Amino acid sequence: MITTNKRPLALLVSSILFTGAAFAQEASEDEKKSDKLKEQDIEVIQVSGGGRLTTANEIPMNITAVGQAELRRKNITNIKDLIADSVAISSPGNNNRLAESVTVRGLNVSPVNANNLEQFVRTTVAYYLDDTPLPNIAYRIKDVNRVEKLLGPQGTLYGGGSLGGTIRYITNQPDLDMFTFDANASLFQTKHGDLSYDTDFVVNVPLTDTLALRASVAHLDDSGYVDRIANPVYFDEDERLTPDPNPNKNLYEDDDWEETTSGKIALRWQPDEDFRVTLTHIQQDQMAHGTRGASRYPVGEACELEGLTGDACDNKYDRYNTPFQVNDHTIVSTYEEFSDREFRLDSIDFDWTLSFADLHSSTSYFKDTREGQADYLGYGQIYYGWVPGLGLGDIDRSAYITYDNTHEGLNHETRLTSTTEGPLSWIAGVYYTDTEKRLIFSEFVPGFDAATNAFYGFDREAWYGDSRLGMTDEGYHENFYNNYKELAIFGEVTYAVTDKLDLTAGARFFDYEDRNEPTIVDYTGITDSRSDSEASGNESFFKFNASYQMTDNMLAYATFSQGFRRGGSNGFKDDTTVDQDGNTVDKEVADDAQNYKPDSTDNYELGIKGFLLDRDLYLQANVYRIDWNNVQTYFSQTLNGIFPLNGTTNGPDAKTQGFELSSRYRITDNLTFRYAAAKTKGEWTETAERCVFAPVANAPDADLQCRSWEDGGNLGGTPEWRHNYGFSYEQDFDEGYMTANIDGRYVGETPSGRQDFPDEDVYSRDSYTTYSASVSYGRDDWKVSLWVQNLTDERAETSGQTSVGYGWRTIFVQPRTIGLNLSYSYY
Repeated sequence: MITTNKRPLALLVSSILFTGAAFAQEASEDEKKSDKLKEQDIEVIQVSGGGRLTTANEIPMNITAVGQAELRRKNITNIKDLIADSVAISSPGNNNRLAESVTVRGLNVSPVNANNLEQFVRTTVAYYLDDTPLPNIAYRIKDVNRVEKLLGPQGTLYGGGSLGGTIRYITNQPDLDMFTFDANASLFQTKHGDLSYDTDFVVNVPLTDTLALRASVAHLDDSGYVDRIANPVYFDEDERLTPDPNPNKNLYEDDDWEETTSGKIALRWQPDEDFRVTLTHIQQDQMAHGTRGASRYPVGEACELEGLTGDACDNKYDRYNTPFQVNDHTIVSTYEEFSDREFRLDSIDFDWTLSFADLHSSTSYFKDTREGQADYLGYGQIYYGWVPGLGLGDIDRSAYITYDNTHEGLNHETRLTSTTEGPLSWIAGVYYTDTEKRLIFSEFVPGFDAATNAFYGFDREAWYGDSRLGMTDEGYHENFYNNYKELAIFGEVTYAVTDKLDLTAGARFFDYEDRNEPTIVDYTGITDSRSDSEASGNESFFKFNASYQMTDNMLAYATFSQGFRRGGSNGFKDDTTVDQDGNTVDKEVADDAQNYKPDSTDNYELGIKGFLLDRDLYLQANVYRIDWNNVQTYFSQTLNGIFPLNGTTNGPDAKTQGFELSSRYRITDNLTFRYAAAKTKGEWTETAERCVFAPVANAPDADLQCRSWEDGGNLGGTPEWRHNYGFSYEQDFDEGYMTANIDGRYVGETPSGRQDFPDEDVYSRDSYTTYSASVSYGRDDWKVSLWVQNLTDERAETSGQTSVGYGWRTIFVQPRTIGLNLSYSYY
């Protein structure tokens, strides 16, 4: 039975509604402000991405910001929606149950598929929630002032560095001047699904002249639209498996539902204009259920249905194009699949205006846990089906997996930003982090203990006691622990050479300690390993920038910047081989296989940004090249020819290059056109080989389990072209106003993975275009919007997941979804 802890958030909801009711009548009419005016306020959005609060068009870097009105108009409520709205950032687009790699500017070497396990995630983007860097971000975009997307490495402006780019959520803060109350309700339905709901409430209360409280709560009840059947349709009666959780139910309708409740409460004390303290608590409980996709027939079963054999079968079908077992919105999974996630963040921020600089200090602690379960039928039959009594037809239960992941840590950053006049300006800061990560993964087969005991005398208690593989019917267990500490100083200095030319130099110096404790144990003893490791060191990275004000409204810039991602260790095992004299000798895991080094990026960029045509046209364009050094890529060891130990290694160097464009043209006072595009290509720039084992003396033919990459192989996982475009129309009336929008998104053909050599055949997903539209009417404090996403109901493939012999799962873009939003704002 799935349960979630909603009591803390329920109390927060009650406090918000009570506060809103108590203070609603105290606001004066002259404090009211229409939604229309709020949208106009953010036409040129202020950002802090450059270390100072200014507008995006004045910062000499590729930075874009999406304000809260635009976020709501586009129904961008989570990180996946935000990525889909970006032309330079990519991800597979799975539902929230699944872990996935996010890539920016083509920095990707991971398969673009669905992952149950975080161990396989390789992300090149950094995430911030206000001033707290996070390993990943599931927090919904509610009561967020803006989202900033910074492309290229960032490490001289923020404490936590990044390899390829940064996404920052900037939340709204308490306001001492005005009482406000906002309520928003959304009702929507996706094709094949039932009605869903998304509501949020925000209240801001000035408690005294120096104290203010802001609180928000949001709840999503997404009913889903994908059905689940527990058994493949081609199973014979003696192969049928017992469904989970109801043994008498084979069909589960709308199985991919989600319930998420999030909330934030912030208290600000500001005794004078020069000093303020803000205390913030954020939390979110998320239950993401099921998998959004459709299960296909295995190739052999599809060909048997049509009487095809040999070449006739091979020429017609591969695992990606066989018919669906049921339809394009039904998944096959014997076991219930879900992810239960809890996120907590507490922070204290100090802001102090000094005579020469603004001081900002932020200290935060976060904890992000994710527990879940997924079906394991295919791999389960490979790893356990050979045991008598555990094969199909021998038992009516199959394998499943569980995971229990925890990320938690303390972060502190203190930053000074100069405020004195003159040609010299600077930013300087210190950063400290101490984070822990624990990823636990287990495989279970009901009836496993009894079957293995009967087969070869496996006795769990005698073999393992209370440690490691101690749970009933558990056949495999991973426990990866990591502790990372870092102390850094960072900063930038800008010198105004002339009124038009600025030169900037930045640096980041840091010491780090990285401790890893990977533990692996399985029922055969073959993959058992424990290989603790510690790494420490110091690194330095730099940034140089030149910007030139070509006109009052147009800026040109050139940038060199560097990024960094920490290393780690694997759990590979030593083995044996036979030398030329027939003696059994040891094969030792190579040091560069057991431990992988940090990778880094060197980013070169030229760009322009600003206004043209009497400020009716806004243009931001740039070209870039990124040299990626010591690329971290997936790597594995195979034991006994069948059992894999997954890990990471440093592959060859690589590069990505391309250009990005963002524009907005006001055709008339009422009509605006927006267009953004990105072109990206990445490839290996050298040929390299990495081996699991070190060379063995007197055994030149020993299998060292090597893998090679060739210069020119594509990195994959990113479309070469992406385009976003749209029209917005606004019209004022004597009573109220209306807006209408239509947007299109084009995603080019996307290789599902990397090429290890230039001629390797890699499956690519077809290009596709989706459209969305909305129309809104606002009057006084009320606003109503009707919207449609995926207007043409495009069924484009965006991801996939293997079921190893039991049918590929194809994951599509979400079908046509129609919704109605109603909002109320009191000022």
